[in-house]
Amino acid sequence: MKKFRLLLLFASCTSLFMTTSCSVPPSAEEDPNADAAYKRAHRTEMYRKAQSSEPSIQQ
Repeated sequence: MKKFRLLLLFASCTSLFMTTSCSVPPSAEEDPNADAAYKRAHRTEMYRKAQSSEPSIQQ
């Protein structure tokens, strides 16, 4: 009985962790502004540097 309770507790904690750790992007069809904001927030640093108007000095 204790093993079953421990397994049940572990399974519930795992499912809770998995649902809170994964961020689901908003639907572009429902809210285009939220979708664009999500994409801007999740861009990589190299993409941001490439898109910036400030020229980078490479040596």
